[in-house]
Amino acid sequence: MAQAELVIRDLHVTVAEKEILRGVSLEVPRGQIHALMGPNGSGKSTLAYTLMGHPSYAITRGEILFKGEEIANLPPHERARRGLFLAFQYPTAIPGVSLANFLRSAVKAVHGDRVSATQFRRLVREKMAFLKMDEAFLN
Repeated sequence: MAQAELVIRDLHVTVAEKEILRGVSLEVPRGQIHALMGPNGSGKSTLAYTLMGHPSYAITRGEILFKGEEIANLPPHERARRGLFLAFQYPTAIPGVSLANFLRSAVKAVHGDRVSATQFRRLVREKMAFLKMDEAFLN
C-alpha cells in the first residue's frame, strides 16, 4: 500500500461552540483519489474548511498530517504552499479569472517558476484526461 499523503486521526472540530466533527479518521494514500459523500449537514464542508485552516473551525482533539507534517497549527497560506488547496464545486465567477489561471497560480505558489507554462498545460491536460473532464472547464 502507498504511504498516506493525508492522515486525519480522531479529529474533533467545533464551530461557534458546537461540536460538528466527532472523531473523524481518514487516510488518503499518495496517488489515490477519494470522494467524500453524505447528506447536507454531515460535516463534509466542515472537514474541508478545517483542513484549510479556516479560523472559525476549532480543532479540539486529533491531528492532521499532510505529507508527514502536522499542519493543524499552520496558517492557511502555509498549507497552500505545501500543496493543500480548496476549490469549490460551484465557484463564484470572477471576471477574467479562468480555472486555468486559478490552477496555475496554485502551482506557482508551491513550485515557483520551476514549472513552465508548457509543462503546466501538459500536466493539466493529463490530469483532466485521467478524470475524463472536458478541457472547456479550463476557460
